[in-house]
Amino acid sequence: SEKVVRARRFYLSLNPPKDCPLAVVCGGLEHATPEYAIRRDSFPFYAIEYVVWGRGEVKLNGRGGSLQAGRLFSYGPGVRQEITGDPAKPLVKYFVDFAGRDALAQLRSCRLAPGSVSQVFPANALQALFDELVQTGLRAHRSSAVLCAKVLECLALKINLARAPLE
Repeated sequence: SEKVVRARRFYLSLNPPKDCPLAVVCGGLEHATPEYAIRRDSFPFYAIEYVVWGRGEVKLNGRGGSLQAGRLFSYGPGVRQEITGDPAKPLVKYFVDFAGRDALAQLRSCRLAPGSVSQVFPANALQALFDELVQTGLRAHRSSAVLCAKVLECLALKINLARAPLE
């Protein structure tokens, strides 16, 4: 989105091999503007977004939910997304986009199928792993892609461990 004040983003392969089990395409941390809004009919990759500060709303295939610290949501191909921030408390959120033959299974393993919203407790439970993901992606080392995929697998395990009821 162009409605971002500050960001730390990385891009690996935007066209990962079709036979790859799990490939992180890109990820990052974004500080949204008060006018932040995304509206897409679909998305080419699977995605997890994790809110660390601020407030907003998300609608995935028309089903809505509020956004606040500790809230995460996922989407992917065929999932319509509407994400808006609260101008009084703009969103700060991490994201990771990924593909591969095991990508959907990875989301289902942490009960975060495309189009769903979840909560973790404490609210910062995933922050260290997302920081690791971003730092690894930004290093642009020959092992970055493999390591980012492993961190994504760890994120799925941690989501299961830290899951909390939606408020």
